[in-house]
Amino acid sequence: MKKEELMIGDWVYNTHNRQNEQVAEIGSGLVMLDYNDLYEYDEIEPIPLTTEILERNFHEPNEGVVWWKNDEPFYHVECLPLNGMRLIMPYTLYVHELQHALRLAGIDKEIKL
Repeated sequence: MKKEELMIGDWVYNTHNRQNEQVAEIGSGLVMLDYNDLYEYDEIEPIPLTTEILERNFHEPNEGVVWWKNDEPFYHVECLPLNGMRLIMPYTLYVHELQHALRLAGIDKEIKL
């Protein structure tokens, strides 16, 4: 992954440890995951967004997000913050992209994998 694609708190897949971890710090050449160790950016990959992840996190209609599947692996995600503005992500593929959309819409939600 590229440094520019990441924000602190994003979920990523650590290919070195073979597990999902959250970004703790972003450096110029290395990224810290789960406040443990530093890794090179080519050692982390995005986590594909799945129906199971969406169902686990957004099963109630009033949780600020409406989502629907177009064709695998594409999801249309609409974030509905309290200020009335809508943010629509037509082709959300990865968990970190969903996290970015939620933050942009002002929705504070911890994603469970």
